[in-house]
Amino acid sequence: MRYLIVVLGILANLVLLWGCEEDTFVEPRQVGSVRGQVLLNTDRQPVRDALVRLSPAGRITETDSTGNFRFDSVLAGKYTIQVTKEGFRSEVVTVESDQSLIAVVTVLLVNDRAQNRPPTAASQPSPAPGATQVPIRPILRWKATDPNRDTLTYDVLLFREGSTTPTRSYTGVRQDTLVVDNLAYNATYYWQVIVKDGVNTVNSDVWSFRTIPFPDFAYVFARRIDGRYQIFTANTDRDAIQLTSVGSNWRPIVSPNREQIAFISNAETDLHLYIMNRDGSGLRRVTNVPVAGLSATDLSFCWSPDGTQLLYPSNDKLYAVRTDGTGLRLVGQAAPGQTFAGCDWTGVGNRIIARITNGNLYNNNLLLFSPDGGQPDLVFSRPNSRVSNPVFSVDGRQVLFSYDVSDFSNEQGRQLDARLTLLTLATGELVDLSTLRVNNQNVNVKPTGTNDLDPRFSPNGSRVIFTNTDNTGTGQRNVFVLDITGGNRTQALSQAEMPYWR
Repeated sequence: MRYLIVVLGILANLVLLWGCEEDTFVEPRQVGSVRGQVLLNTDRQPVRDALVRLSPAGRITETDSTGNFRFDSVLAGKYTIQVTKEGFRSEVVTVESDQSLIAVVTVLLVNDRAQNRPPTAASQPSPAPGATQVPIRPILRWKATDPNRDTLTYDVLLFREGSTTPTRSYTGVRQDTLVVDNLAYNATYYWQVIVKDGVNTVNSDVWSFRTIPFPDFAYVFARRIDGRYQIFTANTDRDAIQLTSVGSNWRPIVSPNREQIAFISNAETDLHLYIMNRDGSGLRRVTNVPVAGLSATDLSFCWSPDGTQLLYPSNDKLYAVRTDGTGLRLVGQAAPGQTFAGCDWTGVGNRIIARITNGNLYNNNLLLFSPDGGQPDLVFSRPNSRVSNPVFSVDGRQVLFSYDVSDFSNEQGRQLDARLTLLTLATGELVDLSTLRVNNQNVNVKPTGTNDLDPRFSPNGSRVIFTNTDNTGTGQRNVFVLDITGGNRTQALSQAEMPYWR
């Protein structure tokens, strides 16, 4: 028995010795690297700050400024890479990591419009829908928001009533405020705002407003713009509105009912008379036989007292024509060598006064006659002076004009001292309105070295409006007004001439 125990012990020791001498082998873990780049699908530009998930490892990283990402020490095997970024569709790709290779992938992100919520439609419009008395330079305002806080831009469409195409359109407006210039007076406009966030487009309702009526301006006049005359209307320089734009247009004369303006224009090369409404609308040509005379800007014309005809010069003839262009008739015929230059027509006694030039601008006669014919009466003659076109006083008893008292002449038609002159037809008395009678003495209120030109009576006859300019012939022309007595001489408009009371 004791022998058996000893043997078993020896065997156990031998087994233990064999176990200590045997090698132990542990298989090493295999790792690799996964790298990639995230680009936009449209233009292959890199996408930064995109979230990249590696599964099933559960590791997360973000792309850098070049769109690159990397996972190092990745156990060999198959993985999925999920890339997400707000506003883009999530993308998933598979990749296999191998200890001997660096796995490289490219992920293309597609803009996911479904994830972008649209902005709100523009609301809270100003002017309020249906507003009236809106200025012709209104400020349009509205409100819109975007749930994704996207940058909004706006397209604004403005339609005038009766038009199917936009009168004005503005695209890419970046603020919710827009200033619109020079709308028409007394007109209804419709407008709409289109809101854009780069993905979605949302249209607002269509709103409307009506602009203020055309102002009741006191004056119409001509002003030189870029070498041409244009017709303006105004109370002051600041509120002047240009009524014409095509060709050169001058000598505006208001109709007896104060609602229309006739003027001379070269818009069709020859000089013709045109009529428009006082706001510049309804423009139409009246004459077929041109206006003509020695000097285009020296010519003038007039309305008939009832406002149905225009009386105008055409070289040696004086014509009347209805305001619709019909009924042309000869009213006066000048003597050989003479040319009509201007005229006026009063309903008091139904008389016409006309200026006739005798071969040059410095030889002038004023003739008074009936529109029905008969021998004219010579009421004023200056064979060596410039004389302006005459106009009747309200009561028809006097005639107002200007003439140069210096008797100067040259080829350019220059004047040195033109003065406003009031002629009483019954007596032939002349009154110089460019001077003022103070303490039984004449005081010259016209600045020295200037000319007073083209006078017109106010509608009630108590005041006179006229042009003043220096006598060089190249200076600025300004419009003044004064009382019929010659007092209260004040400037009304600058850079203006050929004025008329409206």
